[in-house]
Amino acid sequence: MKVTINRLDPTKVQLDITASGEDLAPFINKERDVIAHRISIPGFRKGHVPAKLIDAKVGYGYILDRALDGIVKNFYQKALQENKDEVRPIDAPQISIKNLPAKPGEDLSFEAQIVVRPDISLPKIEGEEIKVEVPKVDEEKELDEALTKLRHNYSTLVETSALIKTDNYLDMDLKIFDGDKEIESKREPSYRVGSSEIPGLDKTLRGMRKGEEATFTFTPKSGENKGKELRAEVKVNDVKREELPKLDDEFAKEASEFDTLSELKEAIEKQISARRNAQVANAARDAFMNYLEEVEIPLPEDMIKSLADEQIAKLGKDATKSQKAEITSEIEKAMEEQIALDQLSDDLKTELTEGDITRFLGITAQQFNIPLPDFINMVIKNGQFEETISTARHQKALVEGMKKADFVDENGEKLDLSSFLGDEEEEKKEKQATDEARSMAAASLAAKKTDEAGKQSSSGHVSKSKKSSAKSDK
Repeated sequence: MKVTINRLDPTKVQLDITASGEDLAPFINKERDVIAHRISIPGFRKGHVPAKLIDAKVGYGYILDRALDGIVKNFYQKALQENKDEVRPIDAPQISIKNLPAKPGEDLSFEAQIVVRPDISLPKIEGEEIKVEVPKVDEEKELDEALTKLRHNYSTLVETSALIKTDNYLDMDLKIFDGDKEIESKREPSYRVGSSEIPGLDKTLRGMRKGEEATFTFTPKSGENKGKELRAEVKVNDVKREELPKLDDEFAKEASEFDTLSELKEAIEKQISARRNAQVANAARDAFMNYLEEVEIPLPEDMIKSLADEQIAKLGKDATKSQKAEITSEIEKAMEEQIALDQLSDDLKTELTEGDITRFLGITAQQFNIPLPDFINMVIKNGQFEETISTARHQKALVEGMKKADFVDENGEKLDLSSFLGDEEEEKKEKQATDEARSMAAASLAAKKTDEAGKQSSSGHVSKSKKSSAKSDK
């Protein structure tokens, strides 16, 4: 097989592949064997018809045509494997046959145009200071909001004769008309004021009382009546206000596993702190990726357009220019990230262990709430195993790369990302413990085998002694 590589642009190459008649022979012979078992030629048993007679019977072109897909796939994959450091596809190839052999022994040639990962040089990361926009968090406010939300879950509804206001709960009847034609009628037994998607409904309800009725007009912004002025009639049957429980130890016992309010607050504060750490880690990750992507990254425009068109088509005719632009931008951003992480993985020579793969698959399966064996089978069945492995490698390289940089906030204060990146000392201890455990296991196994060998040797010696003794007795 002969392969010539022509780079058409930074993201596209053309492979000109030529397979000799000798290269093709195994594939042609295999197809001949299949045909030989299906045709009948006087004087020959099925499966034992000579190649020349098969070619004469069905034609060499017919045999080649049946084998062609397998031949092209085989030599394309072989060409990629031989040039894997130079040609790194990110999309399926476009294959064009240039020359078909007319008879055995002649060459087959075809070309494959491939969208490939461009060659880029990432910026230096060792010891580089990367500034992170740390999300502003008012922990006291978040604690109050969390406690208020919890109180709402344990609230009671009490009837009131006061004017209706936001967050009251109503029992009401609602009718909607298009002119004089009623197009909708429904009862809302527990409607919370302030939650309506009907323009003008909540504004109309505020200030009304139990038993009152009102009429208003509105124009839907979506749906089959979009842009049409409709009339609505609303009648309030009952009004209730929400009464929140007192915030004390008794509430803590009822609403949680804790006995005191202070314990409940402490648990919520830990959750807020963990959430903030995750937000900081995500912000650091984004800052790191933005730093990597500061270099020029050529993108395959045709591929991006094709992917964008596919997503835009799902939106239908209502897709706006801004939506189309947003979809295209998101695809470009995702592709830049994948190319940068590919390069980072190569630069750091990131390799996955069996433990890395198992851990990544386990975490991903857990996220989808699928048992690990079922998830692995699903990934393999859908042909996504290589993609999954690539993602796992990217994630490992990302962590390895971030460990080499220094992250600071807007004030230049160093950020502690150990909960996200892992603590190096802890990792060393874990690796040491794992190595020691393996050594102990190996030593134990070796000792067991030595002991077994000793027993077998001892057993063999006793047996010989008995035989010798038996002979002497005779």
